Amino acid sequence: MYTMPHCELSLPTSTLMSQGGDDRITIDERSGLNAYGCAPSPMTSVMYSSSTASAISADAYRHVQAYHFRLRQRLQQETAHDIYAGELEEARSRIRAAYRLSRTTDIAFGPSGTDLEYLALALALQSGQPVCNLVVEVEEVGSGCQFSQAGKYFAPRTAQGKAVAKGDPLPGFAPERISVRTLKMRSDTGPVQGCRAHGEALSHAIAEALERGQRPLLHVIHRSKTGIIAPDLAELDALSGRFGGRIDVVVDACQGRISPDAIEGYLRRGAMVFITGSKFFGGPPFSAFALVPPRLSQRMNGDHAAPTGLADFFALAEMPGAWRACRSILPRSANFGMLLRLEAALFEIGRFFALPDDRAEAVIKAFNAAIGKLGSDLPFQLVDAATADDLRGHDPSPLDRKMLHVVELTLPDPHTGKPLDFDQARALYRLLYHDISAHFANPDDILTASEICHLGQPVRCLWRADGTAAPTLRFALSAPLIASLSGLDREELALRFHSDIERVGRKLRLAATLLQNTPDAAMKQGETLAPEA
Repeated sequence: MYTMPHCELSLPTSTLMSQGGDDRITIDERSGLNAYGCAPSPMTSVMYSSSTASAISADAYRHVQAYHFRLRQRLQQETAHDIYAGELEEARSRIRAAYRLSRTTDIAFGPSGTDLEYLALALALQSGQPVCNLVVEVEEVGSGCQFSQAGKYFAPRTAQGKAVAKGDPLPGFAPERISVRTLKMRSDTGPVQGCRAHGEALSHAIAEALERGQRPLLHVIHRSKTGIIAPDLAELDALSGRFGGRIDVVVDACQGRISPDAIEGYLRRGAMVFITGSKFFGGPPFSAFALVPPRLSQRMNGDHAAPTGLADFFALAEMPGAWRACRSILPRSANFGMLLRLEAALFEIGRFFALPDDRAEAVIKAFNAAIGKLGSDLPFQLVDAATADDLRGHDPSPLDRKMLHVVELTLPDPHTGKPLDFDQARALYRLLYHDISAHFANPDDILTASEICHLGQPVRCLWRADGTAAPTLRFALSAPLIASLSGLDREELALRFHSDIERVGRKLRLAATLLQNTPDAAMKQGETLAPEA
């Protein structure tokens, strides 16, 4: 079993923040970027990519550097495990305070939302029944989850540094005790289906699993890659009313766009909630935490050991202290890379929640207005790919507001004149965050081509008549961006957002020109896109 050496705390802050995860955060030596095109240090760029991943803000980076220094000092007097365990306990207190959580809610940590899927599966298996994982709209979550939801390795290297074979089952996650069923929430052309269709499909799938003697583990997506919520609370309540305590529920809120009130509603219904610090909150990938209600936590409080495969991904200190089922299987290791990334996220969580709601609302309103008025001269158009703007409530939080938008690329294929395909959108996405100025001679083009622009990865959420996925990208606000713009007035906000959108549009046109002139080189840029966290 790999244990992170104590000397890793002596690595530079940016280097350490790229440790303790899987290959998705490995830094390319030439570009200095991870597979999402982001660096573990501040970047000067047009940054609307928080639906995929973000670079750390300058303020958070300075904070983490100071935090890293204090950890190094403490290592002279304390063991690595004791420091790690103490810091995670402090992180639990800060998360409870930020989200107004009860002390009865347990908090577990993990490298990413994909890793936390193993924890949800383990909790369901602790019921003693085989599990049927019911996953809604699989395109709306990270692609690695399709492996972890089945209890299989999703990458060739785990967060604990173990080399594994992708697709192999984890020890203790017997394939015959786990099945996965995916259900579509969208119609064949892309729009989200009505609540009645959701409810009927889910109810039928749950009933079938129960008839087979399985325990259904229902996945709710709360603000997915494109911002949808499915099933909604009314559907969830109807399912709970019919099936009672015979089902388990996990809420994938890994995007981080979820308010304390919404979290409380899920926990009160007995659902666990996953949140990551590397999407909306702008921490570097990966750090994640699971909020677990008492009904589920108690399954880990007994003497029956949890599946041993958890040890490939988690350390003992990352689990709640009362979870006796984990004590004999998890290593007493310290993932300081994840701890630094978590600290960056907690810094941004604290800063965002300290921001007056009216200032956050003003930024979100200005952003939505700018996206809603895209000019016809831009190379993309808005797609109505998500659900209603806000959760229903008397006094919605800014975190309940819609601030993620899908756009469809309208550029023609440079060779055929037909609409772009999905793979070409992937290539253009990658070219956006590279300096491609060497391919141009006009001074204005050189300046535009050198700009680094980050948007959300293409996602298959819009389908053409021939059954192919339309080329899409995503604009999304992040907590660091909202905080940095919160002092601007309405006119200044409008100018900023319109300018940023225009800059992205111009860079896209130049990237499309490069795709036309050197298609092989440009398409190759899109071949190494990582799955989302």
